[in-house]
Amino acid sequence: MENLGSILAKLDTFKANRSNDLSQDIDLNPPIICVVCNDKGWLTPKLPTGHQDFGSIKSCVCRKNVKQEELTTRLLSYSNLGSLSRYTFETLDLKNGTGQQDASDVFREAFINCSNYSERPSGWILINGPHGSGKTHLSAAIANRCISTGKPAFFIYVPDLMDHLRASYTNNSDFEYDDLFDQVKNAPILILDGITDHSVSSWSAEKLNQILNHRSNGRLPTILTTSEDINSLDPFIRSRIYDSNLCDIVTTDSRISCYDEMSSLGAIPKELSQMNFDTFNSKGRRGNSNLEPVFESAKKYSQTPDGWLTFYSDNSGVGKTHLAVAIGNYRKSVGEDVFFAFVPELMDELRSGFSPDSSLSSSRIFDRVKDSSLLILDDLGNEQDTNWSQKTIYHLLVYRHNHRLPTIITTRTDFTSIASKSAQASRIQDAKIGQILNIQAPDYRMGRTR
Repeated sequence: MENLGSILAKLDTFKANRSNDLSQDIDLNPPIICVVCNDKGWLTPKLPTGHQDFGSIKSCVCRKNVKQEELTTRLLSYSNLGSLSRYTFETLDLKNGTGQQDASDVFREAFINCSNYSERPSGWILINGPHGSGKTHLSAAIANRCISTGKPAFFIYVPDLMDHLRASYTNNSDFEYDDLFDQVKNAPILILDGITDHSVSSWSAEKLNQILNHRSNGRLPTILTTSEDINSLDPFIRSRIYDSNLCDIVTTDSRISCYDEMSSLGAIPKELSQMNFDTFNSKGRRGNSNLEPVFESAKKYSQTPDGWLTFYSDNSGVGKTHLAVAIGNYRKSVGEDVFFAFVPELMDELRSGFSPDSSLSSSRIFDRVKDSSLLILDDLGNEQDTNWSQKTIYHLLVYRHNHRLPTIITTRTDFTSIASKSAQASRIQDAKIGQILNIQAPDYRMGRTR
């Protein structure tokens, strides 16, 4: 049996070694970092006895700072920004690499709009400009600003997103695919960099449209960037971008600032914005009209627009435009792309597009009109009767007839009497695709009083 002296000697040796280790590796009196809590991380408020918080323990402000740093780290990991986490508004060159004043002014305006959006993300914002014009930097700066204030943001390059979705889908990993799809679809703030319509498969277009449809319906904060002409994008995406109640468009290059003009083209005029079904008098001026069945047909069409609907009367002021606009305003309220065109003015716009001084080309305007989800042609037949205008309208009607696109027409022209002579009239009268509502009512304007 080992004697007591040997045991004590070993204990003394252990103490000596332990003391040496501590003196070399650990500072027994480290400096105090937080003077509020003396680095305990908590404190007890000095309160009078009987106070509801007397004796409670509160986290110190130093712990809150640590929690904020941990939150930011987790959000950056979630964000998928990677190396783009260094892209901030503070590191952005407002001159955008150009020496031209107008280009700098346009980019500065884009900078301000994006910075304001990052403070209160709401709705959509599209950043449009050529390659290398700062779109990705601006979109990443929005994400980093949101993350710094505790708002989760998810950034992804669209081609990468499609590759990830396709890979997880083809590998029969339903959970991984659904998890990624839901993460993108429901991200509190989503940044989709590089929206394109070039070399996109039908499957990819469908998935992207599903994501954007979900986010537009919920009006979830979404940032899109594209280097392409907006009008070359998928009609579904384009309709959301041009919805001024949902999306703001900013440009990073002065050469494409004309998109703001394009976005206002086809909007329902402000003076017609109050025309809806509630403000329509289906009784007419003297009650001797067939407005009630016409009114019900218009309301039914507004729920599920299918085919064509033509409002005809040889009188003015019977409510043709009111009913057409009421349908348009309702469809806009549910997020649909609506293009309103007073036909005589539309012909003037298309004709002016051939001018070398015009910022808009006729082909771009025409493509926008013919592909719109719902087209309202107001006062068809009252345009100038020239070969060019008739041929243009003919191509427009043929395209929408062949694709069975919802179209509303108001007219004072009796197309039934010229059906055998007019290719336009034959399509308007095609019962397989639509119907003509013949309104019989006196001029409502004549009955107004001051």
